[in-house]
Amino acid sequence: MLCQNCGNHEADFHFNSNINGDITELHLCSECASKLGASSQYLFPQADYLNTILSDLLGASYKKVSDTKRCPLCGASEKNIINTGKVGCAQCYETFSDMLIPYIKRIHGNTTHCGKAPSTAGPEIKLRRDIERLKRELEAAVAAEEYENAAVLRDRIRELEGGLS
Repeated sequence: MLCQNCGNHEADFHFNSNINGDITELHLCSECASKLGASSQYLFPQADYLNTILSDLLGASYKKVSDTKRCPLCGASEKNIINTGKVGCAQCYETFSDMLIPYIKRIHGNTTHCGKAPSTAGPEIKLRRDIERLKRELEAAVAAEEYENAAVLRDRIRELEGGLS
């Protein structure tokens, strides 16, 4: 989509406003956005102010997305992933990990799978999950200064870890 202001460059910034039910969309290139950002005509905040607001809302710094970084396997770019909401392949998770991990943590609460194990899963997987659960309980007990409970949990973890060997 071309910039609605100059009509020469690709639109990088997309602004929506809803003032008393009057919805306005504006698509601008970076040059026009910086020029109009200071203009009271469009009432857009300065870039630093916008960055501060987005940082507070999203918990991350706003940055302009480019097509320069690409996945070596499928060729997907950051811009493609953001526009579609989908990664191209498994390699994209490694290539764009710096961008994806904050979103994954915010959406799922964790970056490792912690769902149910299939009923056909071996006893070793179930044993590992029990050990992970007990380690989390141990950390919580130590943080709460419940040292007697922590010692019991520690001994149980050692016992289960002995069963893995």
